[in-house]
Amino acid sequence: MSFTRTNSGLSNMALFHGVDMIVFTEGGGISFPFTEVLKGKFNEISVDIKFWSGIFNTYGFDKKVEFRALGSKTATNKICDLLSEGKINNIVVARDSDLDDFTDDKVDSPFILYTKGYSWENDVYHKELVKDQVNSMIFSANLKAEYIDVIEKSYAQFYSQAFRLLKLEILFRVNGVKLITDCNGERFVNGKSLPLINMSQVSALVNENKSKLIRPVSLEGINLDKCPIRFSYGKLKEALALANVNYIVGKLEGVKSLPKDFIISSMIDRYFRYSEQVKDDYYSDIIGNLMAA
Repeated sequence: MSFTRTNSGLSNMALFHGVDMIVFTEGGGISFPFTEVLKGKFNEISVDIKFWSGIFNTYGFDKKVEFRALGSKTATNKICDLLSEGKINNIVVARDSDLDDFTDDKVDSPFILYTKGYSWENDVYHKELVKDQVNSMIFSANLKAEYIDVIEKSYAQFYSQAFRLLKLEILFRVNGVKLITDCNGERFVNGKSLPLINMSQVSALVNENKSKLIRPVSLEGINLDKCPIRFSYGKLKEALALANVNYIVGKLEGVKSLPKDFIISSMIDRYFRYSEQVKDDYYSDIIGNLMAA
């Protein structure tokens, strides 16, 4: 397939499927290479699709779209290049910001949408929404002061460590190494008692990987003046939120079965119910820019 036919094929994909735009997201069970994307391969089911479809609906996107999840963020890199060069039409990519704000890796195009923070988890797992989630799963009229205290203390400890965790991650990233973001978030959350970030696990991980750093180690030239909560590792924030739900509802309230996927889906829906009342200027702007493009 020639380069010209590749561009034409992508641009005509929306028309062929009876929509105005194809929106490629991350997520799903399989990560498809660009050659397979051109053949029409994609994941129909993805939590990223649920999040981004909610963004499009909440902020009034007025065109018909079809969402396709391609797996990893890197699976959309080639499409982003073509969009930034103006070589394809009727295509949108919705992806995690990750730490691109710090490494100057963001691609500038109204057709490339980034999450406000590290990933969608940073929006959804807000402390107050976690309280609401717990309250919806117990059989009391009001959330007990004891339960509110658990969540407050858990998040306070996380907030106190957030800048240190972000700085560590960026330090390794500029040396080409993923640190915390290369791990499952649950590794760093102690959920058997009061859910807290296990900093000893973080220290152990640093010791395992510090030989990979190029000396001298420096963050010179990198602007760290951004919200560490917003750009904390999304899967870590998710793990902390789910640990709070499981600890309070499961251990303290004695509910035996708490399906993870159900809680995640419920939290996303809760976030968008809140967003219908309190719009986020960031998402309003990027959807507005897409409609105007």
